[in-house]
Order: sequence, then structure tokens, then C-alpha cells
Amino acid sequence: MTPEHPASGGSNQPVRLPDLRSLGVHRPVILVADDEALIRNLVTLLLQHEGYFVLSAADGYEGLELSRKYPGPIDLVITDVQMPRLNGTDLCALLIKERPGIRVLVMSGADMHEIVSQNANMPFLPKPFDGETLKASVRAILDQPASGSEHMAALSTPAASG
Repeated sequence: MTPEHPASGGSNQPVRLPDLRSLGVHRPVILVADDEALIRNLVTLLLQHEGYFVLSAADGYEGLELSRKYPGPIDLVITDVQMPRLNGTDLCALLIKERPGIRVLVMSGADMHEIVSQNANMPFLPKPFDGETLKASVRAILDQPASGSEHMAALSTPAASG
């Protein structure tokens, strides 16, 4: 969970997370939480390639800790619904409380009807998905006007795009 500096030789010395905006960098910041390393890494790489700054967590608890340690605004959280320690639904509820205005995108490979009913007011991305669908979903969410209630805006699933 703790980011490591490449020159640290892999030691677990924590690195202070910079607030990019205070440094004059104006890139959206996205928190990705998924317990499946392959999915988490692919989502992270795709988003970084699109120019986003990505905070990556192996579960909801790590995502919450990263959010609490990151000093700047986080524009979007993308989370798997079913994870150990702290599931994505609970992670979103805590982040919305701690960071009013944060936008969310929940994803899952589980039964869509159950997941959507539990997260009815949150944009949903069913797994598996392709890179273009992910990027289009992220753009659509981030392009919404900031109103402080972005997490309540329901998006239609972009499944028809592929």
C-alpha cells in the first residue's frame, strides 16, 4: 500500500504523497481499489497512459488509507464492489463522507442485478470490460459538472459501445 521511491531499493520507507495541484500540475487524480492485481494494474496503466495521476490500492481499506494520506483533492474513485477487509460500497460511502464531491465508479464481475441494486445511485462498470469502455466511462464521469453530488448521478452502462 505504501508507495515506494524507485531509488529506495525496495525498502518499505514511506514516501510523502505530493498534492499535485499545489505543485502546479493540473491532472485529475483517480484512486483505484481492486483486490485482483491484474485488473488493478491494467486499470492503473490505462489511466496513467491517458494522463491521469493514479493512486492504487489492493482493497478498500488500503484505498481509504491512501485517501487519508493524500493531501490534495481526489477527483474519482474506481473500485471493485467485492473486496476483503472493506468492500467497495463501504469504501465509497466513507470517501463520499470524507471527501464531499468525490466521484465514484463501481465495477464488478458478480451478478449485475444484485450489484446494481445495492449501488443503484452509482455509475457501474461490469467486468469484463475493455480499455475503451473504461476510458469512456471515466471521461463521462469527470466531464459532469461539479455539483457536490456527483456520486448520486446515475450513468448508463456503456456496454453498447463494444
